[in-house]
Amino acid sequence: MYEGTAKSMEGVLAEECYEQAKNEGCKVEVVWQDGDSSAAKAIGLHHPAGKVYKCGGHVGRAHSNNLKEVAKKKEFSEHMKSKYKAKCPEIETAKRKCKQHRAGCGCISDSFIKRTHINHLCCL
Repeated sequence: MYEGTAKSMEGVLAEECYEQAKNEGCKVEVVWQDGDSSAAKAIGLHHPAGKVYKCGGHVGRAHSNNLKEVAKKKEFSEHMKSKYKAKCPEIETAKRKCKQHRAGCGCISDSFIKRTHINHLCCL
């Protein structure tokens, strides 16, 4: 058993496989993945001309999950405030005002999240 998580093993295995592919004369040109950065590093290390693309389904699901987390909060985190205050100073004082989502409240509702997910898939 590999010590640690399955995620850490994914990067180790990717590195071994892409190195072996290179040693056997294979040229990796395109890799589609779920966003595991350790696997992307293995491509860059052994096949620098290879391109790494993220799967649209994984990206859409991750975005929906991020929106669900943001929707639970009454205001932006300190990290988000410091990151975006130069571009959007209003972020410092922005707060959710309504107690319950309703049409036109301006909050991130479940229906909004569903529409963004559908729109993303349509764009793909």
